[in-house]
Amino acid sequence: MNTKPVNQAECSPNVGSWIAPTAWGLGAGLAAGGATALFALFQLPLPARAGLIALPVALSLGYVRCVVSMFRRVDELQRRIQLESLGFAFPATAILVMAVDLAEKARLLPNLHLGWGMLVAAMCLLWGAGYGWASRRYQ
Repeated sequence: MNTKPVNQAECSPNVGSWIAPTAWGLGAGLAAGGATALFALFQLPLPARAGLIALPVALSLGYVRCVVSMFRRVDELQRRIQLESLGFAFPATAILVMAVDLAEKARLLPNLHLGWGMLVAAMCLLWGAGYGWASRRYQ
C-alpha cells in the first residue's frame, strides 16, 4: 500500500524529489574526491585516513537510504520504470567496463586507470539514460 507519511520526509517522491538524493550522492562523490586528493598530497596518520574513508561511505549510505525510501513511496509505474532503468544500467556498465579493460589490454587505449569513481559515475549516467528510455516508453 502506497501511503504518504504523516510528516513530509526529505526524501519524498514529489516535485524536487531528486534534490535530496542528488545532494547525498554529490556529497559522497566530493568527499571521496577530497579524500583521494588528501591521500595523494599528504602522509596522514591512520585515524585521519580512516575518518576520510568513513565520511564518503556514510554519505553514500545516506544516499541509499534516501533512494530506497523514495522507491517505497512511488506508484507501481514509477517502480517499473526504475526497475527497467536499473535493469539497463547494470549490464550496460558491465559491458562498458569489459570493453574498456579489453581495449586497454589490446593497447587500443592507453592505460586510463579510471578507478572506482569513474565506475560509479558510469553507473549513474547509464541509470539516467535507462530512466529516460524507460519513462519515454510509458508516455
